[in-house]
Amino acid sequence: MIRAAQEAIDAGSLAETGAVLAASALALAPIAIVVVRRLFPGRNVFFARWGFSHVAIVLALAAVLLLAISLLDPHLARLEPPTKTIAELALHTAVLGACCAAVAVFAARLDPSGVRSLGLWPGRNLRAAAAGLAGYGIVLPGILGLGFLWPWILREIGADAPPDLLLERLRDLDAGERSIAILLAVLIAPLLEEILFRAFLQPLLVQNLSDRLGIVVTSFVFAALHGTAALVPIFALSLLLGAIMLRTQRLFAVWAVHATHNALVFLLLYG
Repeated sequence: MIRAAQEAIDAGSLAETGAVLAASALALAPIAIVVVRRLFPGRNVFFARWGFSHVAIVLALAAVLLLAISLLDPHLARLEPPTKTIAELALHTAVLGACCAAVAVFAARLDPSGVRSLGLWPGRNLRAAAAGLAGYGIVLPGILGLGFLWPWILREIGADAPPDLLLERLRDLDAGERSIAILLAVLIAPLLEEILFRAFLQPLLVQNLSDRLGIVVTSFVFAALHGTAALVPIFALSLLLGAIMLRTQRLFAVWAVHATHNALVFLLLYG
């Protein structure tokens, strides 16, 4: 009972810290916007040539592949926990890759610019990445604060989310296995996710809804797929990624921010 009370006090203190950090991010958000605009002046308007039917095809492909992976569960269960973790991470990265391949085919066939329409435009990529990373650095305390605050909110409303089992298993990997996990989760998966969400889905939603609503809907879908436990922090990160993509139309910029964020997660995980 005493231990439970102590845990509640610690959680409350962490939530207070999170609330302060999140509030500071709101105050700093206008500064982040100004910095990004100064570093990357001018906005590139992009029209998506694909439609919602193409999104449905990608979703169907993902569903079929995930179903196929589920059929492998009996075989994966026989693996040792570290090997199983890497195998599952690799399989889900492969699903992302297959979906991105379908997206690339659509872009090549439907857009006169081909796959460049997925944010692979030449020029100003380093400037776009610098602008994105600068904005991320300014609002990072707020994203971290939401990471502290959100679990407390879930507990307060009686909606405790299950712990992130993947993170717990990643923590138990040895040095060699960690390097593979970092390669997949820091370098490869963020690139594939940004192709699917920021380069493929977001432009379609932006031109059918509005700039802001398109980013919000994309971010909600992106965050929901990451689970309840990290819903709000991931949603906040995704809003930033969406704004950077809308401003720069450079895949390299959002990949740099996403990869940096995942690298920080691993740094905290293994630090």
